[in-house]
Amino acid sequence: MYTTKYLLSTIKEKPINTEAISHQLMLRAGMIRMLSSGIYTWLPTGYRVIKKVINIISNIMDKNGYHEICIPIIHPISLWSQSGRNKLYGEELIHFLNRKKQEYVLNPTNEEAINHIFSQEIYSYKQLPIVFYQIQKKFRDEIRPRFGVIRSIEFIMKDAYSFHMNKKSLKKTYENMKQIYIKIFKKFHLNFKVVIADSKIMGGSVSHEFHAISNTGEDKIVFSNQSHHAVHLDKFNKKSNKIKFYFLQTKSDQNQYKCAVLLIREYETFSIKDLNNIPVLSYPVNFIKDKKIDDFYKEDANKNFYINKKIFIIADSRIIDMSYFVIKKKIKKKNFIPIIWNKKFFFNKIITIQNIKKIFYYKTKEEQLTTKNSIEIGHIFQIGKKYSKYINFSLQDKKNNKKLLYMGCYGIGINRIIASIIEQNHDHNGILWPKCISPFTIFIIPINMHKNKKVKEVAKSIYIKLINKNIDVLFDDRKENIGKMFADMNLIGIPYGIIISNNNITSKIIEFYSRKNNSKIQVPINQIISFIIKKIN
Repeated sequence: MYTTKYLLSTIKEKPINTEAISHQLMLRAGMIRMLSSGIYTWLPTGYRVIKKVINIISNIMDKNGYHEICIPIIHPISLWSQSGRNKLYGEELIHFLNRKKQEYVLNPTNEEAINHIFSQEIYSYKQLPIVFYQIQKKFRDEIRPRFGVIRSIEFIMKDAYSFHMNKKSLKKTYENMKQIYIKIFKKFHLNFKVVIADSKIMGGSVSHEFHAISNTGEDKIVFSNQSHHAVHLDKFNKKSNKIKFYFLQTKSDQNQYKCAVLLIREYETFSIKDLNNIPVLSYPVNFIKDKKIDDFYKEDANKNFYINKKIFIIADSRIIDMSYFVIKKKIKKKNFIPIIWNKKFFFNKIITIQNIKKIFYYKTKEEQLTTKNSIEIGHIFQIGKKYSKYINFSLQDKKNNKKLLYMGCYGIGINRIIASIIEQNHDHNGILWPKCISPFTIFIIPINMHKNKKVKEVAKSIYIKLINKNIDVLFDDRKENIGKMFADMNLIGIPYGIIISNNNITSKIIEFYSRKNNSKIQVPINQIISFIIKKIN
């Protein structure tokens, strides 16, 4: 592409009323322009990036056997009234009437529509599990759009939906999708974390968010640098008066402990695999399902109680902040037994649990935890039967029993991925794109081309050869000084460049420029094409 035939639209100065660095750079690089608050037009440079992001995600989804579809952005209000989410979404749901006075909404999400559509298309359990996905626009009437495309009214999303006959199948697809998301975000070279989340108005009991670390982010998460996982700061600081007990099998009958008990806060979760690090426990770790809470303590003849010393006690260090807790012995008679820390309770092992990290850290390592701002870039849900029950979306299983279908939901914010990449990859000169999504892979600056025939011939010859190799090239043929050309190429973040001058041609060399390292090296003219291809690959 020649710059004289391309809409470069760069801006030298910092735009006013822009808080986020990604918002500033997207405007300055000519990626976006605001049509109205929270509504943006994507100009050629920005849309080239969008297409590359979408192409990467689509390829990964397709390779996993998922089916791409296209759902209407306009939904009849009846679908949302049936599920009750028209009231739950409230003013964020954009309503309008057609000429027949029929009410519709612009979709912020598609759970109702996808169930309605495929309840008429899926007719046998043999078709399941199945996953559908789409990448297109969604709408949310944000009360306060902020940070450019990070919080906007109109945005592009990849959303996927899976259908299953049972919960086991849903969990398997869910875990597979989680790994796919990790693969996708790693492909974009993002610094991100996986966060246990609340399902909120989407429904379901299990949910994970994916957060890109960013100073601009509106969320705050707590994490360890040793893990991909993190937790919301408010959840990390959450207080609870309920504790969960898990009884676990110890190694052998010869062990001095009859069993072990793990105590964690009500909202915490953990990975069974990580319990293998505790030597007293059996391998693989087994839960003792028939153990009752009564085994945890003993009572003497005077109704005094004490902790059973033949039980190995593993406790989350964070519950020690609570002064005491009670065991509910008899629910109907409201008979509670108090447990007071450090007086009647002996801990064999104290651990620190980060529920979303799914990793156990011993107390001495608590200082490794970090709190950062973040941007939510993806969210997945095990929704279950919430939406299938509204329309009786059911099938007969192998035993001819009719069952409601389970559903999973999986979203990625395309706008937010792009903004997050810029937030994490920029310098004082502009954007530093990963080469997989850069609007162009390499630029060519021919110095004084319009006054030097030899420079023009060499530059155009290299340009044609690179184009024939299917490499995205931006050829700067403007009558501008080299400073302006270089500044524009750096601003829009093209990873590589070549500078061609008369002196270089005389010396039979080409200057190769690396944007990331801000460095130049000299390459023989007859080797420049093979050198570029090797660099790109």
